[in-house]
Amino acid sequence: MTKVLFQIDPLDCTGCAKKIENQVNELNGIESVKVFPQLGKIRTTFDNKKVTIQQIEAAILQA
Repeated sequence: MTKVLFQIDPLDCTGCAKKIENQVNELNGIESVKVFPQLGKIRTTFDNKKVTIQQIEAAILQA
């Protein structure tokens, strides 16, 4: 499993954080995702044979 910490702008909205988590969780190969809204960080654990960092970034941007 691969672990990556993404940096985003801090979020004031917990609903927005949940939306990001749901969007990323829909990707095949994601083991876990946790958004830290006030810190502006997203911690992910995933199988890099099933999903790429670029796919995760795209899902974050779509949320």
